[in-house]
Amino acid sequence: MLYYLVIIFLYISLQINIMAEEIDFEREYSPSRWSIRFSTPEEVIKYHIEHVTSASLAATNNIPHELDIEYGPTLGQKLDILGTDLPKDAPIFVYIHGGFWQMLSRNISRYAAEPLHHAGIKTIVVGYDLCPTVGLQQIVSEVENAAKYVFQYAENMRSRGVYFAGHSAGAHLVAKILSNASLLANTPGSNRLKGAFLVSGVYSLQELLYTTVNDALNLTDELANTLSPYFDNFAHLKDKEIRINVIAGQHDTSRFKKQSKEFYELLHNKYSLPNVNLDIKDNYDHFDIVECFSNNNNYLKMLLIQDIEKYL
Repeated sequence: MLYYLVIIFLYISLQINIMAEEIDFEREYSPSRWSIRFSTPEEVIKYHIEHVTSASLAATNNIPHELDIEYGPTLGQKLDILGTDLPKDAPIFVYIHGGFWQMLSRNISRYAAEPLHHAGIKTIVVGYDLCPTVGLQQIVSEVENAAKYVFQYAENMRSRGVYFAGHSAGAHLVAKILSNASLLANTPGSNRLKGAFLVSGVYSLQELLYTTVNDALNLTDELANTLSPYFDNFAHLKDKEIRINVIAGQHDTSRFKKQSKEFYELLHNKYSLPNVNLDIKDNYDHFDIVECFSNNNNYLKMLLIQDIEKYL
């Protein structure tokens, strides 16, 4: 079995090497170049940072909260809980930010909390250490520890349901949580996990080796393969009632859309998971697909409310 896995890995690596000569992976993994809302990538990034920062500050100012909760020993291993005034058993939305594992922070990632608070949903925003200060392997481990903390908190609160969401690199990290059979089987409260939202995610890391994204990640072929959810086993989810939404934007890059489609097909076709949906959302790009979370009537809030009303 190991022999065949090695052959498959070598074949995939060879195909990517061939594609690297034909495809501009740097552009494909630079989503700010694909937005049609602004004339330059710099304007896209500037608006995104300003928007999520402002909306996160408003959420922090307007919602009862507990910030800087330590779930691990390092500086980045902290999380925030917004909506501490809600009933103890309120559903919990857990958000993991993107930034190619090397940018952004939980402080400017609270922007979904206010609309969800109006709907009676608590929000937990997870922070983590960033590359190159730590390696991606450690980030995956940190976020798994954060998930353990969230599940235990949900168990203590008797929460009616936990929903994880991640954007871009954050979607990768949520997918790694979903692939961890031991974490989901042995952590108190993990049975309260009801859904996951994977937004414009990266599920196979091999192509990043041909981009400047890897300058901070320092991935090798072997490490990229090990850390790619696309090569993980999701068979253990078949018996769980976890609803997974794989989402990307119409104006996302072609490789981001391809990754979302292929990851959906992996879960739906290879593992026959019954509750997986794919949605390529019209008129959205890689950034406003989550910027809209700060609006009172956004698609994520509607999906959450629909799920809560139908299943909880």
